[in-house]
Formats: sequence, C-alpha cells, structure tokens
Amino acid sequence: MVAPAPRRAGRGCRRRRQPRWPAVLRELRLRRGPRSAGAGGVMSTAVRPATLRDYPALCALFEELDEFHRLKRPDFFRRFDGPARTWEQVGQWLAGPGSTVLVAAEGAEDEADVIGLAVLLPRPPAPFAGAVPRKVVVIDNLVVRADRRDRGIGERLVAASMEWARGQGASHVELGVHAVNRHALRFYERLGFGVSVNWLSRAA
Repeated sequence: MVAPAPRRAGRGCRRRRQPRWPAVLRELRLRRGPRSAGAGGVMSTAVRPATLRDYPALCALFEELDEFHRLKRPDFFRRFDGPARTWEQVGQWLAGPGSTVLVAAEGAEDEADVIGLAVLLPRPPAPFAGAVPRKVVVIDNLVVRADRRDRGIGERLVAASMEWARGQGASHVELGVHAVNRHALRFYERLGFGVSVNWLSRAA
C-alpha cells in the first residue's frame, strides 16, 4: 500500500494537481530477475512519474544518496536537520513546468515499493548572445536503493528520463558527476553520455 503523506508541523501544503503524463511513461513496464527470497516468478517494475504520496519513499532514497555524497565529498556535503528534501521542494518539482521526478516502483501497483528515482530539471537558457540555443533537461539526481542495484534499474530510469526530455522538446540531456565517483562516470558513459566541460577547483 502506498504510504500516506506525513503530517507536517506549521502551515499546511496544498496538493497541486498533477499534469497528464506521456503514455509511454504510464505504460512502461520493466522486468528483472527472479526474487532473491526464493518465492519464484518475476517481479514487475514500473517507471512512472512520482506523486506526493511517494514523499516518504523519496526522502528515504535522498537520505541514502546524501550519505553517499557525504562519505565521498565531505568537503562539499554535510549533515543537516530536517527532511532530506522538503515537501514544498518536491511539490515544486512535480508541479513543473519543465521538471518532474520519475520513480522505479517494484511490485503490484497498490503495494509498489519505490526503489529508485530521477529528478529532472530544466536548465535556463544561456544569457550569452553568442551561445547556440539549446533546450536542456538536467538529470539533477538519480539513485537506486542499495539492495536493488546492478539489476538494470538505473539504466531504465535513464531511458525513461530521455523519453520524458524528448517529450518536453529538449535537444540535450545533461548531468554532473563528481570526479571521485568513477563508477557513476563509467555508468553514464556506457549509456552514451560524454564529457562536455571539465570544471576545475582549488583552494583559494
């Protein structure tokens, strides 16, 4: 059963009406290998747009992602109080326009377990008049739950992200990878992404 949205202290948050999504995302069904618990058969995994009902599961995935970043880049990331992402922030992503969160949900629809996510955001046009006009969608975050990795879920989230971006009329999909995360760099290169700009940094 989908967990209800948690009650929040302070003022309430109105639920925004969700936009209609491309049929390809509503119908995309993905398959993985046999259940590890020995139950037999195969588990169905669907990639779909997130809703605010997914908020608790999204926060759990963001917490896992944030902990990974803190371990890899303690000079960039630190612990903080409060939820991994606020209700308002997730609501803004879902409301768009030009942004969304896609989730990989495993199991029957009424009992689906969210095991991965991708946050897609628009990149503002370059202010420089000499820049070639491009409409860019950024994969701002992509994470798969630790116990579901290496099963093709990440690849399927990327494929669904590309499909969603094309539906938005995007010419390119971009993302950033920290230099220490070589596994992620190899993952995206295998899916056709290439280095566009090398950002360098040094202490002042």
